Amino acid sequence: MKLKAFIFLLCFCQFVFCQTKNEKEERIPLAEFPEAAKAVIKNLPDDCKRLKFYKETDGEKQSFEVKFKYKRKRYSLEFSEDGNIEDIEVLTKLKNIDETVKTKIENYFASSFTKHKFIKVQEQYIYNVKLDAETFVDNILSNNSLRAPNFEIIAEVKTDKKRDIREFIFNTFGEFVNFRILNPTSYEHVLY
Repeated sequence: MKLKAFIFLLCFCQFVFCQTKNEKEERIPLAEFPEAAKAVIKNLPDDCKRLKFYKETDGEKQSFEVKFKYKRKRYSLEFSEDGNIEDIEVLTKLKNIDETVKTKIENYFASSFTKHKFIKVQEQYIYNVKLDAETFVDNILSNNSLRAPNFEIIAEVKTDKKRDIREFIFNTFGEFVNFRILNPTSYEHVLY
């Protein structure tokens, strides 16, 4: 009996560990970005402000990210290790989301947790390989994207007596997709 309990506990801990996001970002110069990513960044509009470049490590995965401000909005453009664009995220507020979608998201949190507090809400546009990278980015920056975004929400949640900071993904219709527990120390680096 003890052996079965031990095996269950071991499997459970492995599952929880796999779901934890231990993200680390460090500022780097643009020169350290892959060439394909530099080409996309070069084509950003001239009036993009506060460009900051990061190397991001999440366990074994490594990526590159440029954060910037454009027309009063904050963007985060993420590239794979070899410089292929992965997604672009736009910082937003829950109140700016379509009412039907917002209601579904709020209902999910209300029914799933004792308490919750939204920390960060982003529209997430996954790269569409049918477009070249520059067109994809330009469409998002000019609000001409034909694809509706997913929503990435970082929230502090309470279940029974446990509190976590989690990163949630909701699809374009406000339906829950998945979550990862954030390591609180890995979240301290987030600048916006």
